[in-house]
Amino acid sequence: MGIINRGTIHLTVFALIVLTFPFWFEYTGGYAGLDTKIIIWAIFALGFDLLLITGYLSFGHAAFFGISAYATGLMLLHYSSNIIEAMIVGVVVSTIAAVIIGFLTLRRTGIYFSVLTLAFGEMFHTAAVSIFSGLTGGENGLTGLPTPTLFGEKMQGSNVFYLCAIFLIIGFYLARRITRSPFGLMLKSLKSNQTRLEYIGINVQFYKNSAFVLSSIYAAVAGSLMVIYEPYVATEFLEWKTSGTLVIMSVMGGVGTLFGPMIGAAFMLYFENVASVFLEEQWLLALGIMFMAIVVYLPGGFVDGYKRMMRHWVKKNQA
Repeated sequence: MGIINRGTIHLTVFALIVLTFPFWFEYTGGYAGLDTKIIIWAIFALGFDLLLITGYLSFGHAAFFGISAYATGLMLLHYSSNIIEAMIVGVVVSTIAAVIIGFLTLRRTGIYFSVLTLAFGEMFHTAAVSIFSGLTGGENGLTGLPTPTLFGEKMQGSNVFYLCAIFLIIGFYLARRITRSPFGLMLKSLKSNQTRLEYIGINVQFYKNSAFVLSSIYAAVAGSLMVIYEPYVATEFLEWKTSGTLVIMSVMGGVGTLFGPMIGAAFMLYFENVASVFLEEQWLLALGIMFMAIVVYLPGGFVDGYKRMMRHWVKKNQA
């Protein structure tokens, strides 16, 4: 009962923080619109963490983000401005792509898996800007999209924020349930010794594919929401830089913690859009220095730093 109550408290606090985000974010120097973008990237990073707990690092996750964004944009442009049909098609198309790519890449591990995902991601990016440029808009991206609607209501401003916030809260709840279930424990065990799991009769390939597809669904939802937030699909959604940014966010926040990647996403976007005003062109240099410092001195990211501070505080008070 205590565990259930504690989990409920965590979810409630998380939901309150997310839903009140626009009210206190402005006091930190943030501005309207950035809060929505942070929420969308938090969904992206949260799903990515479900794959990282298995020990598999993908450098091509932007593919699912971008595929969903393009599919959603094309639905809005050619079919209907209603986001329900557009999001469903975007997520389904991206998930199908994830099933195929996962089947082909998860037969390898380590750096080979990472390079294969990177290759597939770049293949989709190249196809979008060249082969299918007549459909995707090529280098200019997909433009001229109508304002998305939901049950006749235009999705702009706070409407988009609360839609994204609901998806993040639901996604966080599901991620917690997954990681704390027997299925989630099996995903975590993949990082330790897959050979031993196979010897005891565990279908390792099934769990690897499941983690990969689950992670891609979160990426697909984030990609669709990005198009609703800003009715435009940029080619950079499919670029390797997007995948690289996602990896940096996860490492800075804390891999395998669920909270960590979301915190890393918020920090990076805030740093890029707010702190960079004071640092001007040197903001990337400052970010690189911080990233190196975290990797060397705080391998567990911000979450690990918080845990260390709490342990120090407890010991100090006990003394």
